[in-house]
Amino acid sequence: SLERSILRKGRRTKMYYCHPYTSCERGSNECANKMIRRKFPKGTDFNKVSRAEVKKAEEWMNNYPREILGWKTAEIVFAECLEELAREA
Repeated sequence: SLERSILRKGRRTKMYYCHPYTSCERGSNECANKMIRRKFPKGTDFNKVSRAEVKKAEEWMNNYPREILGWKTAEIVFAECLEELAREA
């Protein structure tokens, strides 16, 4: 049902699933995990990590320029997408 459109007949999108334990099929996920590990090394007890520390890590990741986005940040690209959607509406 996720592939179907409520507005038109036919498929809206096509879904793909990754194989378990195949990290090469989940590149963006693995990259995000690597970034998280910079702030919270493996074995970190998240019961001892404050919400403020998690928020700081989120802000750092969202404001980190990425080559795949033309050296823009995820936050900037997201804002651009919202602006484009608002113009179309």
